[in-house]
Amino acid sequence: MPPTPTIPDRDFAAHLRAAKAGNETIWRALYDWLAPQLLGFVRASHLSDPEDVVGDVFLEVARRIDDFKGDARGFRAWVFTIARARRVDEIRRRLRRTEEPLDTAVHDFAVDRANVEHEALAMVGLEELLALVDKLTDDQGEVIILRALGGWTAREIGEITCRSTGSVEQLQRRAVEALRTLLDAP
Repeated sequence: MPPTPTIPDRDFAAHLRAAKAGNETIWRALYDWLAPQLLGFVRASHLSDPEDVVGDVFLEVARRIDDFKGDARGFRAWVFTIARARRVDEIRRRLRRTEEPLDTAVHDFAVDRANVEHEALAMVGLEELLALVDKLTDDQGEVIILRALGGWTAREIGEITCRSTGSVEQLQRRAVEALRTLLDAP
């Protein structure tokens, strides 16, 4: 996996001011920094048209950038929170559609996972891993996706998902145990 571009914390305040002023170069840097991780999160969440969802997230970021105050990690968490809200909105839309059976809508989001442990990623490919984590709960899957694809700590995932750090850690532990069991199964 290629290294993720970063926006240095020491320069973030200047980058944020420039983005708020409409500097296109800085917007491109922010997009290059976050879009690959967001796209991975959206794809793993099985949202329809992942590239459009990422674009919508960045449009919302552009609309609300003046409201943001904080550092680079806070900005990244804020952007992922917007993406998570899009995920929740789509789940609700799918569950409300009468032409789609509820079982199908729920199953589509059960695949909402990736692996927390780097060792598991080394043992299996991403597609195989997503198939394995399809058997976890949605909450476990969300934590795994944010951990693996977003690189978030348990505290940061708690902020994004409105859960306590302990709850996130417990979900992660249970998910990793379940994944290990699945990997050991014949």
